[in-house]
Parts: sequence; structure tokens; C-alpha cells
Amino acid sequence: MLLYLHAGFMIAGFVLMTAGVTVARLMRKRPWWLRCHRALGASGSLSVVCGFVTALTMVAQSGEEHFEALHAYVGAVVILAATATPVLGQLQFVLKERRAEIRKIHRWAGAITLILISLNIISGLVLAGVIPDMRSF
Repeated sequence: MLLYLHAGFMIAGFVLMTAGVTVARLMRKRPWWLRCHRALGASGSLSVVCGFVTALTMVAQSGEEHFEALHAYVGAVVILAATATPVLGQLQFVLKERRAEIRKIHRWAGAITLILISLNIISGLVLAGVIPDMRSF
């Protein structure tokens, strides 16, 4: 049960963050784009954090060691990136004299987060046996 909850949170986080990036890229001329972008990004980050907590709970209940697989380590980096990206987004409104620099880092952090989470979803599907491990061929 926790496995499905973990997967659901992570996939929802990926979809929400992707929607946030899409709004920022394609809807910038609309007056509501920034509110929508923030809401989607924050919701996506929260969903990923919930997925991480679910994974920690799942592993603790199983009695296995935490961080045994590469999937877990990449997941930890995803959590850091998924929480740092919205913080950077907000920071550009606080540190106005460094806005351009922070915005650039925020955009890169968002792209890297999406790439890492998509790779980690794939590795999780391999770990769960949904996608066959190519090393077994």
C-alpha cells in the first residue's frame, strides 16, 4: 500500500512541477501566470516531500536499511532540489539587486529537478519490477 502511495506522490509531484514550468514558459503574458506557477510549484514540491516521507516510512516498516539503492540517493537529491527551487524563486523577489542571477539559478534548478525526478521515477519502476532491469538481459 505504501509503495503505491509513494509512487502516487512522486508522479503527482512530477506532473505538478511540469505544469508549473509549462505555465511559466507558455503563459507568461497572462496576468495570473505567476500565481499559478507558484501554486503548481509549491504543490509539486509538497507532493514530492510527502512521497519521500512515505518512502522512509515504507523502508522503516520493512526493516531494511535506508539508502541501499541508487534510487534512494537520487531521491534525496530530488528532495533537496524540489525544495530549493521554490525557495530560489521566492528569493528573487527578496534580493532584488541579484534578481537576474537568482532567476537564472531558479530556472536551471527547476530543469535539473524535473530531469532528476523523471530519472528517479524510472529507476523506481525498475526497482519495483515494473520495468525490466536491462542488466538481466
